[in-house]
Order: sequence, then structure tokens, then C-alpha cells
Amino acid sequence: MNIQVGTKLRLDGLEGKVIGLIEYENRMDHGNRWTEYRVSTKKGERWLSVDEVYKEYSVSWAANDVRGNIGPEWHKVDEGTQVVVRAQGDVDVERGDSARFVEFEDSTEELTLSVEIWDDGTEYSKGEYLDLEEIEIIGYEKPKSGAPGCGLALIAYAFVFILVGIISTVGPALSKKTIAKFVSKSSLYEFVTSITGNEKQKADVYEYYVATTTDTVAKSIIDGIEGDTESVTQKDEVEDSEIAIVTNKEYCLIYHPEDNAEKVYVQVSKRKYNYTSDNAPYKSSDSDTTWYRSHYYSSSYSADSSTYHSPSAYTSYSGDTVHNIGNGYFDSYSSSVRQSSINSRNSSSGGVSSGK
Repeated sequence: MNIQVGTKLRLDGLEGKVIGLIEYENRMDHGNRWTEYRVSTKKGERWLSVDEVYKEYSVSWAANDVRGNIGPEWHKVDEGTQVVVRAQGDVDVERGDSARFVEFEDSTEELTLSVEIWDDGTEYSKGEYLDLEEIEIIGYEKPKSGAPGCGLALIAYAFVFILVGIISTVGPALSKKTIAKFVSKSSLYEFVTSITGNEKQKADVYEYYVATTTDTVAKSIIDGIEGDTESVTQKDEVEDSEIAIVTNKEYCLIYHPEDNAEKVYVQVSKRKYNYTSDNAPYKSSDSDTTWYRSHYYSSSYSADSSTYHSPSAYTSYSGDTVHNIGNGYFDSYSSSVRQSSINSRNSSSGGVSSGK
């Protein structure tokens, strides 16, 4: 199918023009490739997906109102990691970018729902399958090499430059990202339960949206709070094992529940909860619970005892201690994210990427 940037199409009766394209490779499916075309229409943006290997064709549109609320009418049909191998035209990705994706169908197997998890956010789209004859090439218009209104564009850029300067100066003083706020608002996390402790403190437990590793979730949270951590420690420094993130005010534990090794739970609380209570994390194994308590005692108890004046559950603690607090891969990763965030706020030429 000879479609390129500038091609005019009719998709099941809807006319539009291709303004960009992305060719993906699925590393989990023997390197299978397919192409998605960004199409501008009178009804808004559409994405035409063409998979010549499986002879599957579909058209989709943004549906970010889904926000993780995928009902029982949808069943999963595919998942994997898509890697950009080619990008042309008006698309906000480049070669080498990647995202985790999950594909769903309804019971009729005619409608689709897609989830793409990029480094900087999650995108949802709904669509429908097309027959090959419903995709018609009706013309071609050579893409313009320049853009009109350069004077207005320069004014707009100047305004943005000033605005970014104001935000970078005032913003940090007005808002500080927290783990609790990030996971509660992110569509990647679903609330599971709360655990009540002493002194009216509580810990909230969330489940990560798809089966993955604790390492992936830790990076997601570190990115979400722009690397603003005191320490990040992984149990025995073993990949996909329990991870604790300590910030100035919060304590976060990332772990697999004992009854399902594919799920990842995130328990987040104010440090006062940990100081006053030693409850086991929700559905954690005995070994994870032991490490959780010894890590809190080793990483935070001494500092918290000079901050909080309530009775502590760790006053008579006599268990193991953790000696390798931070100073590993995730602390380095957090420092890198934090520095990138600072550079971005101080830069006048920053931008964001949003998958497609």
C-alpha cells in the first residue's frame, strides 16, 4: 500500500490527508513491523494502522477519558513493546523511542481499545477495524516546506520564553510533587486499599496497571516526582525485588504481592505512619515485611525521631539493619532525573514528547 506523507485518503467514507507516519517494530513478536499514519480530517485527527504481515487494518482516535477504566466488555488480544524504527512528517517521536502497549477488542471483534505507556505518560485510543477496500487513496498533496506566519510565531516563542522564566522562578515555591499525589492522579495506578496505623496515620496501596517489574515502577515514580528523593534502595540489589523510595516527607514501598508475582503494589505514606506503626504491607511476604521494617529503621528512624514526638513502634526495635541505603543504580537514576528537571526548568528551549 503506497501511502506517504501528503497522501489523501478516504477511510470508510471519511476523507483526510496524511501529515505524519510512524513505523513500529514489536520486539516481543519476532520483530513484526507495522505502520501508523497520522491523518488530518474534518472530524479531527485519526490514526490509520496498517499491518501487512497479519493483514490487519484499523482507524483510531484519542480517547484519554478512558484513564484506565477498561470495563469487562473489553478483552486483551495483544501486548508488547513497540519501538520506533522510522518517523516522518508531523509526529512527536523519533527513531529509538519505545512504549509498552496493550490492545483490546470488544465481543464483536470489530471495535478496538489501545493503551500506550510512554516514558512521559499513557495514551488511550478507541477505534474500529477496516477492510482493505475501505482504505482508498484519492490523491496526493506535496507537503509544504515552510510555514506561514513566521512573525507571529516569533512573538509566540518570545511570550513562551517569558512565561517559562516566570514559571521556573515561581513554580518550585508554589508546588512540590509528592509520590502520593503522583500515583493517585496517574492512570497507571489503581487504588487497592488503605492501612490504618497509629496516631491517625494511614498508608495507601495502589496496583500498577499492567504486569511488570518493580524496577519499571520505581522509574515511573522517580520520573513522576522529578527525582526529588532522599534515597532509593533495592532489596539485596537484585532486579525485580522490593524497592523503597524515601523522600523528605514520604516513604514508598514497591513490591510484588505474595499471592501474585506478576502484579506490582505500591504502598505510600507519610513517614510519620512508618515511625508510629510497624504494620505489614498489604499482602506482602514475610521476607518482604522483614526487609521493609529493617529498611525503614535503618534509613529513616533516626531522623524521624528528632522530628516526631509521638510514641514510635521502633523504639525497642532489635531486628536486622540494612547497611546499603541508596548509593546504587536507582539513586544514580534519581539524580539524573533531578538534574534533567532542573536543567529543563532553567532552559528556554525545552519541550515535551507525547508518544504520537
